[in-house]
Amino acid sequence: MSEGIKKNHIILFVALFLFWVVLSPKIDIASVVLGLIVAVLITLFNSEMIINREERPISFFRNIFNFTSYLLTLIIEIVKSNIEVAKIVLSPSLPINPHFVRVPVKARKEIFKVMYGNSITLTPGTLTVEITDDEYIVHALTDSAAKGLNNSKMEKKILKIEGGHNG
Repeated sequence: MSEGIKKNHIILFVALFLFWVVLSPKIDIASVVLGLIVAVLITLFNSEMIINREERPISFFRNIFNFTSYLLTLIIEIVKSNIEVAKIVLSPSLPINPHFVRVPVKARKEIFKVMYGNSITLTPGTLTVEITDDEYIVHALTDSAAKGLNNSKMEKKILKIEGGHNG
């Protein structure tokens, strides 16, 4: 096990244990021991899933503003899409045009590709069906939902987190 991986395991273990302590209704010996056991088991079972430094989506201090900006944009887009889908569902004519669209992938790293794909799926009216090396295949409920996928605000925010992209 390399030194970086050991460090990541320790960080994960400490984070999990602290999370356990924060959520525990009372702190006693039994709760602390159980928290330690759970944190160790989760760390061991997830050792292959620990994100290394190159894959880490954000450097906390350097990129926290970009990540916070992305989260706020995602929340706003989810709310706007919820309102739009509610209008569609409540409309007597049900103005939908469900179809698949191909959206080019601009992110280079897998974690950012998945991040944008999940952002699309979280936004009502769209669903990421597949992510390939060069495109997303997305099911869109309406034409406007499909048009909003190319160069979207969320994608620009994710590219800014990844770095090396302007927008």
